[in-house]
Amino acid sequence: MKAGSIASNPNKLKIMNLLVKKELSIDRIVKATRLPVRSVKSLVEELLKEGFVEEKEGIYSATEEGKKALKSLKV
Repeated sequence: MKAGSIASNPNKLKIMNLLVKKELSIDRIVKATRLPVRSVKSLVEELLKEGFVEEKEGIYSATEEGKKALKSLKV
């Protein structure tokens, strides 16, 4: 799991910053980021596959791995 994949996309970074603070649904992420639903779904799917985000009953949150990766970017 590389933090670089988060850093390489400003929208991924935006989503991760939100999910570190609180658990959100796709709709809430869309409202908070003002990104198109399709983009948010795609980015969240990537973050899920990378192990940075987890999903429970349609609610997404940052994993410990995701929190560590994000923290490593804030030098």
